[in-house]
Amino acid sequence: MSVALFSPTAVDRRYKICLICGSMRTFGRFRSGEEFFYGEVRGEDVHVLAKPYWIEITPTGDMRKLADLGVDVPVVPSKLIAVGLNYSDHIAEMQRTPLGTPLIWFKAPSSLLAHGGTIEIAFPGHRTDFEVELAIVIGAPTKNVRVQDALQHVFGYTIGLDISDRDLQKHEK
Repeated sequence: MSVALFSPTAVDRRYKICLICGSMRTFGRFRSGEEFFYGEVRGEDVHVLAKPYWIEITPTGDMRKLADLGVDVPVVPSKLIAVGLNYSDHIAEMQRTPLGTPLIWFKAPSSLLAHGGTIEIAFPGHRTDFEVELAIVIGAPTKNVRVQDALQHVFGYTIGLDISDRDLQKHEK
């Protein structure tokens, strides 16, 4: 089964992209007033799920119009693991010395924004870059997985927008 997760991109554009994918199912986290819930998008409707989609896909029978809902972050992870300086062009662009291995660090889950969320730039005078990133959602606790088994642990994919303060990064060691 192919899976797409709603992310902070335009809902109608994301839906059109999923039509091209054919059999891809689209899941997300949605908001109606103060209520948050998980659901599966089918056409213009969201079928509310009894549990988060990575645990069990069981519709409650409740259906809501997508246009009437807020699109929230697709998952609320316990942690975000970021990978940087993982290709030579970026290392050269950043004028960094190759380390022989990518940088890996954690980001706070609170750094995720729902669709339409406001990005606050801490230092507007600094060089701030943005880039689109492929985000991979791991569906179960995973450790020491063989390369050939890695995709069995991937639940789905989504798109992320990464914002970086390049002036602050220049001073990192």
